[in-house]
Amino acid sequence: MMRIGVVGASGFVGNRAVELFHAEEAIAVRPIVHSSASVERLTHKTDYRIANSFDQASLEAAFEGCDVVIHSILGSAGLIRGSIVPTYKAAQKAGVRRLIYLSSMIVHTSAPAPGTTESTPLIEKQPFPTHIAKIYAERKLLQLRQSGSVEVVIFRPGIVFGPRSRWITELADHLMHCTAYFINEGKGICNTVYVDNLIHAIRLALTQPGADGEAFFVGDRELVTWFDFYQPFAEYLGIDLTQIPLLNAPQFTHSWKQQALGSVWNSAVMQKLIASIPSDFKQATKQTLSKQRPQSDELMAVTSILERQPVVTEMMAILQQSQYKLPFTKAEKILGYKPIVSFHEGCRRSIEWLASRDLLQPLITN
Repeated sequence: MMRIGVVGASGFVGNRAVELFHAEEAIAVRPIVHSSASVERLTHKTDYRIANSFDQASLEAAFEGCDVVIHSILGSAGLIRGSIVPTYKAAQKAGVRRLIYLSSMIVHTSAPAPGTTESTPLIEKQPFPTHIAKIYAERKLLQLRQSGSVEVVIFRPGIVFGPRSRWITELADHLMHCTAYFINEGKGICNTVYVDNLIHAIRLALTQPGADGEAFFVGDRELVTWFDFYQPFAEYLGIDLTQIPLLNAPQFTHSWKQQALGSVWNSAVMQKLIASIPSDFKQATKQTLSKQRPQSDELMAVTSILERQPVVTEMMAILQQSQYKLPFTKAEKILGYKPIVSFHEGCRRSIEWLASRDLLQPLITN
């Protein structure tokens, strides 16, 4: 029986990976999370481990007995950078055979240039620290592999969606609160991949010998625009997408102060310090600050009005201007990858999940 450790198992992709692998008789899956609070978010808590992503010793103990480790951590640039070396070295010490790293298409920017393939040079000049950190992580892993025994496989998915995805909850929220918008009339390419398709690709990469040292794009079979992505959810809610505001992408600037503060906050040192603070203390601090924040009727009224005005973010502006669907021919050739869930079926399952948790209730009842 193959044992798989999933680092970041309380996150969207990690949790779904645990669910699907837990159902396979030939696989024993081990969820690995960073705190006891994260354990509560696990769908399956069997054989879970708690480990600090910056601490090689705790990771090594968590990886003990695992054949493959899936690294599925979201977070700051500092967390992305700071967790890579401890993870690889811990995997090597624990005798792990292969490390599967979930990177992102953002290493080619959020709107990859037409013709981009996995071998296209990565784009280092980007305004987002996490994007640069993903590039660092990929390169560091491949560098460690040159002298290390643990094989490395990298995935670069685009918009990973499905039940529990922030893409789905935020999309529904924007539609219900009239804050949704389209850049380029919604004609930009949305590089979607339904979460089960991504995990199917990971499943294929567990044993495929030709995958070592390779990076892969994976996606849905269909060509999906941002209009297409919004449409099934809008239809379910009874919203006419032709009434969604069509906006122009504004010019975004980054002051040196913002960049300096961002560099400090996103540094591996700062994120390691934050990770060392007990979760209970951090949660209590958040609650205290929330109680102290003024909540006058006037402030709440202004906030309510502002929340109903579309605000174009830099990330979304770039994403919605994408003109290229990333190819997954390499994954087809080496891994034998083919999407197992259609885009429309993925949307149906996502809507069903939202409705089952009353997350669409406000508009359904109006």
